[in-house]
Amino acid sequence: MILHPARQKILEYLKRHGQATIDELADHLDMAPVSVRHHLDLLIGDNLVEASRVRRQAGAGRPKRLYALTPHADAFFPNQYQALAQRSLDVLKRVLSPEDMQRVMEELAEDILQQAPADLESLPPQERLQRAIAFLNSEGYMAFCECPDDQYILHTCHCPYRELAEQHPEICHIDDVLVRRLTGMTPLRVTKIVSGGTRCTYRLISSEKLSPVDLDPISLSADY
Repeated sequence: MILHPARQKILEYLKRHGQATIDELADHLDMAPVSVRHHLDLLIGDNLVEASRVRRQAGAGRPKRLYALTPHADAFFPNQYQALAQRSLDVLKRVLSPEDMQRVMEELAEDILQQAPADLESLPPQERLQRAIAFLNSEGYMAFCECPDDQYILHTCHCPYRELAEQHPEICHIDDVLVRRLTGMTPLRVTKIVSGGTRCTYRLISSEKLSPVDLDPISLSADY
């Protein structure tokens, strides 16, 4: 989302000063108060600014409302989340053995799985696969399944951690654990996005026979 320059300046002023009245913002921006109010109304509608307590005047006159940023406004300022994640992984790899690093990735996957449907293991295989795909999609993977020649091929078209995974391929183990635990099948990775593929692809090995015709057609569609 790209903000109008005036609204970005309002956010920057409020970030520096904490709060402000319409008149203070109008003076800073060299704009008419009515124009500032219009921009504030739009920012409030986007949940980036909130009208807070009222500042009482020393003398007579109407009290003036104060405006301040909401936590959502932080998205419009520089952040170092990605750099911090990179540095954290660098440090972990320095202090942990490869085996311990793999266990960390497994624990991260298990943490993600806390949000997965609790009844997956009790579902019929076809329904379990459909629900697994739905969960992966809720996590941003853009997943779908194909069934050529009675095989089960799972594709994920998007890597939510691509920038990190390109520097730290250990992260791909998170996906391996997710696919295995969600589907109840053994995933054999065929392609990787971080290795130059257009998607990550798994061949799913199951001890139970699934019927392709029983799979939800929506789950099989690659049309995102």
